[in-house]
Amino acid sequence: MPELDAIAWAQRASGEPHPWSRAWAAKGHAMSSVAALRGLEQWLGDGVRDAWRRCGVATGAGPGDARAIAVVAVDALADLAPLPTRARVGQWLTVDARLRAHADSAQVIVLGPSGAPQPLLTSFDGTVVRARFAPDRPGEFAVQVMADLPTGPRPVIEARVFADVDPSTVPTEARAPGEDQDDPSTDDAALASMVRTARASAGLAPLVRDGRLDAIARDHARRMADAGQLAHDVGDGDPVDRMGAVGLEPRDVGENVAHAPTVALAHRAIWASPSHRANLLRRQYARAGLAVARDEHGDAWVVEVFASGLP
Repeated sequence: MPELDAIAWAQRASGEPHPWSRAWAAKGHAMSSVAALRGLEQWLGDGVRDAWRRCGVATGAGPGDARAIAVVAVDALADLAPLPTRARVGQWLTVDARLRAHADSAQVIVLGPSGAPQPLLTSFDGTVVRARFAPDRPGEFAVQVMADLPTGPRPVIEARVFADVDPSTVPTEARAPGEDQDDPSTDDAALASMVRTARASAGLAPLVRDGRLDAIARDHARRMADAGQLAHDVGDGDPVDRMGAVGLEPRDVGENVAHAPTVALAHRAIWASPSHRANLLRRQYARAGLAVARDEHGDAWVVEVFASGLP
């Protein structure tokens, strides 16, 4: 199976804007259709509402009786009106998305070829999210629609716009600052080093590790790994609720969550996401709690909790 970032690249290249895709495949000789479909049905049913699910399916045949089936699924929590893949520097573009799930608020964020992510002036009437921007220099721009869902903030749309440059024709490995420090024997320490390096790359001071926030992050990471669900609320409340439960009342609160086969790939996914990178590079934050939990398959579930104003 290709890495999820390669699948995501193929989605964006074809104009499919839904983040957090999942992939499943089965292959074998004289493969039982009934057994394969039973496995697929179980995989599709893991915590996804039918009303939001969209799938792409392909089958193939090899020598003899070899058969294979591959499926890519997304949660279509919003739909994006056509957005040009190619644009000119200074050309005004409209980001227009219609939510299919309830959200309390929404924000459009753009990440250019360099610099920090920029939140756009965004209108939201409870269903339609709309914002405009103009690329200010040549290069690739990542456009993301964030929605505040009942389970917490989540990217619901991601798209790419190429200003006065040709779109890439093959996936490129966009490594995040610090990801080469991945060490599976010390997950939390590796994550802390990656966060420190990423902030240093933007000229920011390191965050102070806070044992109280580490404990909050550790518990949430374990809950996500056990539930197999990536969310800011897995029955334990959002970050503000979890801090309040232990008597903490910070001035500013933020959280990044990620799931990937390795800590390095989770860190790369956080860096590639405009909203998650904005959290990681926010100057107001002074303290952090970091944790990694592994599930039964060995995958990493990462939590980064940020806060300021704590004694």
